Amino acid sequence: MRTNTHGNGRVAESTRSAFWMGVVVGLVGVLAFASVTGAIPSTEPSASGDVGASRVAELQLRAGALSHEMRRAESTYLTEVGPLKRELLRRHHHEDEALVTRIAFALVREGREAGVDPRLLASVLLVEDPELDPEAVSPAGAIGLMQVMPRHQGAWGCGGDDLTDPDVNICHGARILANDIQLAHGDLDRALLRYNGCVHGVRTADCRMYPLKVYREASLARFGRRPSSDSGIGVRAGD
Repeated sequence: MRTNTHGNGRVAESTRSAFWMGVVVGLVGVLAFASVTGAIPSTEPSASGDVGASRVAELQLRAGALSHEMRRAESTYLTEVGPLKRELLRRHHHEDEALVTRIAFALVREGREAGVDPRLLASVLLVEDPELDPEAVSPAGAIGLMQVMPRHQGAWGCGGDDLTDPDVNICHGARILANDIQLAHGDLDRALLRYNGCVHGVRTADCRMYPLKVYREASLARFGRRPSSDSGIGVRAGD
């Protein structure tokens, strides 16, 4: 039986930042103590009374940078990953929450890397593989969450060619779609048709309806942030 994690998820999200900040502070304290007491070897003369102080100052700077990065990561989770995860769970009642979390992280990470709005990627994914089955194979041979054709395996710098791996598959899909958008000169309708293989004649039934299916998924979703005019979500070419 699927448990309701929505309320618990909010509590976890609201406390995660405090927990990791505590970890950072504790780590800085341990490292600073080790530096002062000599537990961390120094390449500088040990007789210098400034060595310990300079190391503590350096550690404090590093801790500040780490805290900043962790706050950014937390913000990314709360504003992008979390809403995507909740939407995928809400729409499809998937039993494997760990898989859905992994998918949501991959959508945000690979969308940012490819320069494609993660919400657009999610909408394409929901059209391509509504059951969120990483091992899904279409009659045409397309594989996985983003239904990537085997000819693309390993051709997009995704660190692997296993298209049943959610991270690898979403990476391929994101970069293929980004390339399609570039080839279509920003025309999202044409880019989506290219992604669907509906360019040189009709290859799949009702393939010309593919962009509308993606827009419909986007309109039904609750992704947390309101789409902007340049996000590629809910904005059709020519509108």
